[in-house]
Amino acid sequence: MPYNKNVFINCPFDSKYYPLLKSLVFTILYLDFVPLTSQTRSSGKSRIEQIMELIDESMYGIHDLSRSRPLKRGEFPRFNMPYELGLDIGCHRYGKAKHKEKKIMILEMEPYHYQKVLSDISGQDIFSHNNSPELLIKRVRDWFSSNNSKKPLVGHAKIWFAYIQFRAHLLKRLRNERYLKKDIDNLPIHDFIKFSKEWIKKFKGRLKD
Repeated sequence: MPYNKNVFINCPFDSKYYPLLKSLVFTILYLDFVPLTSQTRSSGKSRIEQIMELIDESMYGIHDLSRSRPLKRGEFPRFNMPYELGLDIGCHRYGKAKHKEKKIMILEMEPYHYQKVLSDISGQDIFSHNNSPELLIKRVRDWFSSNNSKKPLVGHAKIWFAYIQFRAHLLKRLRNERYLKKDIDNLPIHDFIKFSKEWIKKFKGRLKD
């Protein structure tokens, strides 16, 4: 996997966030990049060692801080995401020569929240998605467009349209293969990536015909 194609994803992996994660991963794949998460790597190493390796291997980092705070009464804030963001920023600042080219995207549910509670982050661009998979696709597509000048990127509306078609295709396929509803709802992200890559390749092939 070439360094300049790898995208480290720092986000929650629970069921509430899963719809956003799927749209994020699909967008990265559709734009011909490689999504990397701790969920896609099998290793005997500790999770933090895996994460540091992924950060080291990735030119791009996408960090969603929207679940780092409690979403309802009784929940505890989660500090993993800000911590991993700090590791990525530190790698960019103090790492090897190649890490000087790192590009880091920070996502949030609503604008300006983290500028209030994490003052050291002020000055960084933070992109809000309002828990909308479609808006997330637009934010990520536009960010890649501004940080990758090698070729024009397809518009976000086309990616969203493709994603809707893929979701319908995948649901039908899994049902035909006798997947249970709970297994479909909790499809491991590495399986989702495999299905997405296969479908995107065929879909883009049809567009060229």
